[in-house]
Amino acid sequence: MTSVRLESVLVSGFRSLALVGPIPLGAPTILTGHNDGGKTATLDAIGFLLGPYPLHNEDRSFLRAASTPTNSAETEPCDPLPGAQDTLIDGGERVDHTWVEGSFTLSPLEQSELGLPETARIRRSAFGDCSPILEVFTRVPADLELRNLPAKKIADLRELAEKFSVPINKAPTNKQAWLDLLEQFTLERPQVDDWVTASPAVEERLPRLLRFGGEQTSVDTAVKTILNARYKGHLEDPDLNVRVRELEAELSERLQADATELCEHIKQRCPDLVHVEVLPTVSFSSGFKSAKLRLARTDGEAVAVDAAGAGRARRISLAVWEWASEILRNEAAAPPSTLGAEPSSDHAQGENSDTPDGTNSDVVIAYDEPDTHLDYLHQRRVMQLIREQCALPQVRMVIATHSMNLIDGVDISSIVHLTLVDDRTVMERLADDSGHKEVDRHLSDIATALGLRNSVLLHERLFVGVEGPTEQQALPVLFRLAAGMPLQSAGIALWACNNNEGALMFAKFLATHNRRVALVIDADSREKQKIFSDDKIKQYGLDPDKDRFMIGGDDRELEYLFSDEQWATAANGNWPRTDGNAWTPEMIAEKRQEKKFSDALLQEFKTESMEGPQRKAEMVYDLVATLQRPEDVPEELRDVFTALIDLANPPDA
Repeated sequence: MTSVRLESVLVSGFRSLALVGPIPLGAPTILTGHNDGGKTATLDAIGFLLGPYPLHNEDRSFLRAASTPTNSAETEPCDPLPGAQDTLIDGGERVDHTWVEGSFTLSPLEQSELGLPETARIRRSAFGDCSPILEVFTRVPADLELRNLPAKKIADLRELAEKFSVPINKAPTNKQAWLDLLEQFTLERPQVDDWVTASPAVEERLPRLLRFGGEQTSVDTAVKTILNARYKGHLEDPDLNVRVRELEAELSERLQADATELCEHIKQRCPDLVHVEVLPTVSFSSGFKSAKLRLARTDGEAVAVDAAGAGRARRISLAVWEWASEILRNEAAAPPSTLGAEPSSDHAQGENSDTPDGTNSDVVIAYDEPDTHLDYLHQRRVMQLIREQCALPQVRMVIATHSMNLIDGVDISSIVHLTLVDDRTVMERLADDSGHKEVDRHLSDIATALGLRNSVLLHERLFVGVEGPTEQQALPVLFRLAAGMPLQSAGIALWACNNNEGALMFAKFLATHNRRVALVIDADSREKQKIFSDDKIKQYGLDPDKDRFMIGGDDRELEYLFSDEQWATAANGNWPRTDGNAWTPEMIAEKRQEKKFSDALLQEFKTESMEGPQRKAEMVYDLVATLQRPEDVPEELRDVFTALIDLANPPDA
């Protein structure tokens, strides 16, 4: 049986996730953020949507302000939510409606069988103290009474037909006939788009969830997760499925006979009742209960896995995940199910669209801190495992992590950063707002070319663009000498623009995602280099007066800021003259009379020394390496560094 593909989730009223999303599910999606920022809550919310996670009252967000009620067709009495009586005990009122909505992609066959569009909205919600229900947003009758007909009893269907004067040529003799009659009638009535209770067929088509890792997830849970998935997979085997369905039908028939006797007994004891009906249903789909893992290093000394030590348990978990990966590969390579299903290649595959597959069911894999407590070798195994699983066409993956290796191993657009603002989770994505994958990839390529890792983009407070390699190599050393700390400690990331408009495009991207951006350039570059002109900087959303620092003194370039004595000292230490004489400050001063000081100085060192620098960046770096005290850094640069530190560390940060 094929399953619908989960593309994104929107969460409301679930712990700190008051209203967060849509969160995309990719291959993979990385959830980052501080502790208690909502990462694990997001994984639980996905589990709630797909079925395995049972919602409890304490999962519902505390009420902060008046909420807008959401309409639902579910108005009948319901079973209470577990823990609903704890509302007064935990000291606060909780929201009345908790829901997790998924955006799903359906194949043509699924669209036909489920009566839903190619992109469908499906959510699981809990109203008040009621147990959760699965709903779909679809075209339905405007009359509330004519919705959710399959869930109604046959007596209710008769009453509806009479109330709405449904034309009847011949009275139906069973429930299905009444359903067919009323559903045909509803097509002629006014229709609206609204949330209605989903059919069991929709529930059956939801993707499987495999959740691994996390402090609360034991090895036994991981074993049960993958074996339960295999259990359900075996039930879909054509031969076994037929036998199971026959057994279910036989048990249902026997129970129906028992139920009929029960109904007759009730009618005898309660003569005022006209109709009593019980419809028992038997299903083996949830028959797998548990799987305990026992270990033994010596014959006859088996112990539970939780008694084997944390390190060993973590390595066993990794082995379980690897085995799950092998199972998924086998499923992808298997021929499609013959139970009327079709290959999942009809789904929108994204980057995996050219991957041949015969998978019958999509899978969402959720990892919670998968490489915690693992040594570097095992962390590498986890990363390789994740890459292998994400390459499978039926897999969507979401990973909650603090791991810089995982964060830096994906594109910018694959990262979702979660943080708390006033005890509520706020989502940030480092992706282009247009939603076009090619734009996201272009921005990611720019970031890679600039040497900016994802972890830097997430955590640094100020991004400083400089002209090129000369400044990129020299300014970090000068900053550390002047400020007594490296740029990273001040929350500053440096990158070279290299006269490339893509760098300014990336600066605009950073600024639009609430990253502080500044430019430090030679003063003469405003006229000489087009991308640093006032108009161009404004075009990319930056303020020339506030976001651009121009340096260079009278000659308006970085090299001019260093004294004649500093240049002479550096030259004597690095580039001895071929004539045996020493470099003097007066020789340096003569070059300041040339049209461009730095060009004249580089040419002098190249021609008068066998060891002279070949490039300007090399020349400046060798000079900077000779400086020893903070005051050796030119005052103009020290003032700029102080301003950058203030920008990176505002008082309200």
